[in-house]
Amino acid sequence: MSWITILILIFLFWFLILIYISKLKSNRIKPYGPAIMLSTTKGKRSIEKWGRKKFWSSYGEISIILVLIFMFLTLILLFWEAILVIGIPKSQAPSPLVAIGLPGINPFIPITYGIMAIVVAVVVHELSHGLLSANRNVGIKSMGVLLFILPIGAFVEPDEEKLSKLNKHDRMKVFSSGPSTNIIYAFVFLIIFLLMLSTVSSTTQGALITYSGNKLIQPGDVIVSIDNFNITNSGAINNIGIDPGKNVTVKILRGDSIFNVNTISGVWINSVLPNSPASQAGIKPGEIIFSIDGKIVIHSTFFNSFMDNTSAGQVINLTLLENGKLIHFNITLMDKYKFYQNYAPNYNSENYKGKGFLGVSSIYMNVSFTDPSRLLSTISNPFSGGIFSGIITLITLPFIGLSPVPSYFQYIYSVPFSPLFFWSIVNIVYWIFWINLMLGLTNVLPLLPLDGGYVIKDILSISLEKWKVLNHEKIASGISVALSFIVLFLILWQFIYPRIF
Repeated sequence: MSWITILILIFLFWFLILIYISKLKSNRIKPYGPAIMLSTTKGKRSIEKWGRKKFWSSYGEISIILVLIFMFLTLILLFWEAILVIGIPKSQAPSPLVAIGLPGINPFIPITYGIMAIVVAVVVHELSHGLLSANRNVGIKSMGVLLFILPIGAFVEPDEEKLSKLNKHDRMKVFSSGPSTNIIYAFVFLIIFLLMLSTVSSTTQGALITYSGNKLIQPGDVIVSIDNFNITNSGAINNIGIDPGKNVTVKILRGDSIFNVNTISGVWINSVLPNSPASQAGIKPGEIIFSIDGKIVIHSTFFNSFMDNTSAGQVINLTLLENGKLIHFNITLMDKYKFYQNYAPNYNSENYKGKGFLGVSSIYMNVSFTDPSRLLSTISNPFSGGIFSGIITLITLPFIGLSPVPSYFQYIYSVPFSPLFFWSIVNIVYWIFWINLMLGLTNVLPLLPLDGGYVIKDILSISLEKWKVLNHEKIASGISVALSFIVLFLILWQFIYPRIF
């Protein structure tokens, strides 16, 4: 039986359970969309007891400040992303599934770590709302968990009537507490994550493969030597003087094993851009660059340097190897600036004006590589280029194949205790950071019915009331709704624009 059949059967069984539960008419267990809500009043007194402590009132004030700061930063990020997508071609348009932070749906979130992290994030989010509700004397009706085959979250249900009648400033504390707690948790777990990585060291020498289009070599492999030429770091590959197209023996470290693979040396065409001179000439991925204007291309550095010194309209003689045969091309290069202006304007640069453009990407032996220590530094020391770039690096690790350290990379690093246990902790700590940050940043947005939407609505109402504006509640609601549409537009724009224009 295939895994798809098993999955379909599980979902069918789950919806039969939902139909059965819907007929029970119970307040303790009931459907909640495709999920099941299990509610109870047990634990309510404990939350109300802890919530009465004075600390939570001060925490609510801090929460409002945090929400407003991160609301501003998140809005700037949304506008920045809206500008970035203008230059993205259709082929690189982000999938709408990326915006859904659920494991199993979002292709970048691992199911096991993702579910564990979501449970933590939702529990602390809802618990914070419950504690601040209790602190502001808003009664708690019930609490419980949400199930969608597996636990996907928790909830604390305050008395909605009392919450709506609450002083606006106090109500802001209640709404702000959830996302602010997620953000605080995110940074606490980020510190734990970085402290754990500070105990990791790299003792492996060689070129670590981060991407491979070569069937014989895998990501996570370490190239130790090529034709008996020792590779101590990734830069050593550019010093090898092996002619393109030659059969070479590559010594590979994979896990605990060292073995040889036979492949073809040279700079391989990895991809060809549509509408480029290379595409129009019929150049295809997998071909090997033998020479350019009669000069043998031994490594990628030489080829890239040559292309950087070409001019628009220049005719180059390119010789490629395909299945052991030489193929000759005379190609007129395009203006690099004009090409980017037409097909990827957001990535364009004034420096491209007048430069020659072929339209291929190429890598040695069709693999990308780095030093093991450099990869570790990217993950463990992300803030070397600044706080903003560091946070962006940490957030985007899953999208570049690091989440944060995939299993096929783990064996090359020395860790303080059992590698399996250590890397499992590192990964769950990372995903608790990631999910909490994403949940916090999403909920601070001035988008109704999210927490940030209610916070900005109450702030507007308080401000308009102070300015003695008539119908201040109605005007505040109208502005909040307008802000919600703007934010929703900015989010949808990222997925719609590249597919239309």
